[in-house]
Amino acid sequence: MTRREAMMMMLAVGSWRLAGDPRPPTPSSPANRTSNANKAPTANRIHTRPIPSSKETLPIIGLGTWQTFDVGGSDSARKPLVDVLSQFVQLGGRVVDSSPMYGRAETVLGDLAVSLGIRDKLFMATKVWTTGRAGGITQMADSERKLRGKVDLMQVHNLTDADTHLETLRRWKSEGR
Repeated sequence: MTRREAMMMMLAVGSWRLAGDPRPPTPSSPANRTSNANKAPTANRIHTRPIPSSKETLPIIGLGTWQTFDVGGSDSARKPLVDVLSQFVQLGGRVVDSSPMYGRAETVLGDLAVSLGIRDKLFMATKVWTTGRAGGITQMADSERKLRGKVDLMQVHNLTDADTHLETLRRWKSEGR
């Protein structure tokens, strides 16, 4: 799947959700047709790249949680996110990015991933966004709790107290965390 095709699929899924259509878009849906009618069909292959240190391959496109996943606990608030997260994984998505800065997004993502049984299929990325060693450790541990398991990538948000957090992250990495 090319980046353009992935963007078209995301647009189609978003349009489908906004329109309230109960049927998911298909490759033959009008929203997924290209203007070039003679174009040969392509395999739905997501482009990946390896992580240099581990050689694990990850899709080059991921899902961000800012604003969209900052919802309450009601079924009606979370239902569209259940649909999006399910489709995301069904279409080969794995990388999901969040942050403590995004309100309830980490908790909602963790809850949905576990309830859908896809937590182990996701590559979870989040951030530390505070100052001080103790504050950073507390926030990172809290993110693990909210995301309901291992964090695959911990980033320093806006480079806030980066030297302090990088020291902690290097130690955690050497400990296998």
